[in-house]
Amino acid sequence: MMYTRLFYGTIQTGKETEALAVLTEFVQKAKAQRGCLLGQLLQNGHEIVGISIWATKEDLAAYADGEVARELFARITPLFMGRPTARSYEVKQSLSDQVITTAA
Repeated sequence: MMYTRLFYGTIQTGKETEALAVLTEFVQKAKAQRGCLLGQLLQNGHEIVGISIWATKEDLAAYADGEVARELFARITPLFMGRPTARSYEVKQSLSDQVITTAA
């Protein structure tokens, strides 16, 4: 069974460049964690959504309770309007069997 973690919040006006740099760094850090199958950063205006998919509940818990997630919240919260939200979900169905990548 796979697990997905959603991270979302709204960037403060004038903090976009700094916030995106921090978030981009942390997508890489999350993806490097054991069991992380996918890391994505989505943006619509000032709204941000981070998506990570984990091989096991234990892998997700190790990340969510670990230093990388704590550091992300510490560094990104001052750049967001309020505290970001993170929620974890069990994947009940997934129809994709491969990750689509594009050049950045």
